[in-house]
Amino acid sequence: MKTSKALGIGLGGFALWRLFGPITRPKSRGPQVHPLPVPGRTVFVGNKEFMVRETGLPDAPPIVLIHGWVYDSVETFSRLVPLLADRFRVIMIDQRNYGGSSSLYEDYEIETVADEIAAVLDVLDVRQATIFGYSMGGMVAQALTRRHPGHVKQAVFAATAARPMRKPVFDAVGMVLLRILWKVGHLEGARISHTVLRHAGAFGPEHDRWLWDVMLARDTELNMRALRAIKRFDSRKWIAQVAPPVLVIIPTRDQIIHPPAQYELAGLVKNPAVLELGARHEAIFTHASQIAEAVVEFVEKAQ
Repeated sequence: MKTSKALGIGLGGFALWRLFGPITRPKSRGPQVHPLPVPGRTVFVGNKEFMVRETGLPDAPPIVLIHGWVYDSVETFSRLVPLLADRFRVIMIDQRNYGGSSSLYEDYEIETVADEIAAVLDVLDVRQATIFGYSMGGMVAQALTRRHPGHVKQAVFAATAARPMRKPVFDAVGMVLLRILWKVGHLEGARISHTVLRHAGAFGPEHDRWLWDVMLARDTELNMRALRAIKRFDSRKWIAQVAPPVLVIIPTRDQIIHPPAQYELAGLVKNPAVLELGARHEAIFTHASQIAEAVVEFVEKAQ
């Protein structure tokens, strides 16, 4: 049989299986619980709706957690929040197109998200907060610190960069392949994400059912719009001008945002504190306690 014919039969069989085959979820063992049962509410900025979750001490200094690409606030910060809740008023805001916030099928920039986060903080009457941004959220935190300094007392840029994507041809090809993979193999992508997060220890077997449901709910088009915003982001010309104290957290084995780009950011920021973790991009799960300790120490020194 010719290779082309075999490939055609294989692709045809896969398509039929995806169309008519069952959607089987990973087997759940034992009682199932939510990983971060913090109630949320939505606030409006114009016609756009944003999910906000708050926990911790209402009268304590506020810390605003900004999640990264693909995963919303609960998925990103489920390990970190309990470690901060006894010291801060912890505020999580889902970016546009994530979690309980509005889905907007339009191109945008990282600066757009920063302005929206600032507008939500205005609604919440939050000023002079610690702004913690992880991965893509770290880029949003950079832009927020520059564009809305009145909201920022100090900032944490974690697992992020000033210019995360800098190989135009390679990055463009990768984005096309990723889009094809997500479009054709949505179920497979959900399985891969589920497996990666479970293997990293981000979630336990008691979260399997919840985790599978949120992985399956991904919207490929919205994720690609976010990725294009990341691709265009570049703070190298202005990040040295931000005034608030900054902590840069660098997972030294990061496989998503390469460590040299993270060290470049640390070198551009004016007199940052730096925490190096021998971790991958999943450090927000695997090294949550070290991150929480560093954040508490950093905030106390900055008072």
